[in-house]
Amino acid sequence: MRAFSFIGLLAVVAIIGFAAKSYLQPATSHDPNDKSTVEYWVAHTGDRTAMLSFCRQHPQQQDSSDCTLAVEAQTQVDSQAQHTNAAQNNTGVTSASGDANDQLQAQQDSNSMGSGSP
Repeated sequence: MRAFSFIGLLAVVAIIGFAAKSYLQPATSHDPNDKSTVEYWVAHTGDRTAMLSFCRQHPQQQDSSDCTLAVEAQTQVDSQAQHTNAAQNNTGVTSASGDANDQLQAQQDSNSMGSGSP
């Protein structure tokens, strides 16, 4: 009787350990050569471009995992490019705002000088 309870306890611990191990494993791979990740398609521009071209020419394949990952990677690349361009254009807006502020200050100074002398 004691042997059966000990074996049962070991079985329960083994099942819990297996479940915990599979639960704690990462769901995605971070291998740079793993085509099943978006990181691969972002890093390999030539492969991404070729896959996007293939997907455009074969609409029936657009729901495949490679097409989906390539489109998602292209979306990330495009959004990063837009973010970079917006950051670069920010200096132009600041400069124009500074010039307008200088002109306003000069106009106010001119008005205050003109009203002081009758």
